[in-house]
Amino acid sequence: MNARPTRWSLVLTALGVALLAWWLFGLNAHRAAPWVIGAAAVAVAAWLARTIAAATGAARLARTLALVAVAAGALASAATDGTAVIPAAVCLMVFVADDGVPIVAGAAAALGAVALAALGAVIAPVSLPALLSVVGALLLGCLGGLSRRQLRTAERQAALLRERDAAARAEAERVAIARDLHDVLAHTLGGLVLQLDAADALLEAGDAASARERVVSARELAGAGLGEARRAVAALREPRADDAPAVAPTAFATALDELVRAHRALGGSATLRTEGIARTLPSAAAGALERALQEALSNARRHAPGQPVEVGLAWQDDVVSLTVSNPVAASAPAHAGGGYGLIGMRERFAGLAGGAAEAGVRDGRFVVGVRADVS
Repeated sequence: MNARPTRWSLVLTALGVALLAWWLFGLNAHRAAPWVIGAAAVAVAAWLARTIAAATGAARLARTLALVAVAAGALASAATDGTAVIPAAVCLMVFVADDGVPIVAGAAAALGAVALAALGAVIAPVSLPALLSVVGALLLGCLGGLSRRQLRTAERQAALLRERDAAARAEAERVAIARDLHDVLAHTLGGLVLQLDAADALLEAGDAASARERVVSARELAGAGLGEARRAVAALREPRADDAPAVAPTAFATALDELVRAHRALGGSATLRTEGIARTLPSAAAGALERALQEALSNARRHAPGQPVEVGLAWQDDVVSLTVSNPVAASAPAHAGGGYGLIGMRERFAGLAGGAAEAGVRDGRFVVGVRADVS
């Protein structure tokens, strides 16, 4: 259905109706046949009534009155020197533009208006140019209606695309936050389990001092995990900044070293080897690489405890690659980390420029490899 007429539209319609009534029934009343004056009066009245009906939300009545105005105005247009074609053309335009009217019905109304205009010219003969001008006005009204109809359709489609785009962005943000929370919980809770198990074993062995060290380490790990969880929850309350500052090479190297040291503190064995010249990283790429290392080390502790982990960071001209590998334990499943961690890692790198992630068993070792553009 068309939008309801605005107050300004109602004023313009009333002014147009008044001018047409003065022209038709004042200046031309003595020259026109009674049937012409009657048809013109019906067209003008129907035009005004249609506008009022549309303003009050009576859509069906408005469409009916529009057709009445089109038919009466087209029939009387030739005999009134084209004056009566104005309400006919205007009402034809709004009828064709109405989304609640099938396009076939709009075309039929336009053809019917042309036929009635020709019939009026036969009843009250006029010159061919006069008839053609009336037909042209009716066709222009039809084309104007089609244009308005297409414009509203395009606006609706654009609004729908904006809604879908907003929903997609919200879903992507939700998935990203879920990935972060998973990584934080998997890293922190997994480490806490290891530390507390070790503390329990040390207490049973009577080594209270070593057990206390394990408990202190567990408390530090819990504090660090709580801080990361708070940052992830804060992202739920505030949109993420797309223009986050780039990460300097030293800051990135420090973050990776801390993850490796945390892995060692949890009883694991890991070495970090770097090749190439380090460069400044986009914030998203740096965060994804850190999360990838965190997930890989967590999987190694869970599925291959005690096995040495090799971490390799390779810098190239415009790409940085991170590889984490460890021997597959005899009791480990063929595809370690079958939860959401590796899935989230692939999703995170799929959203980066030049990003890619893969994981699997190669030559008896479980290998996680990721890369991202640094340009």
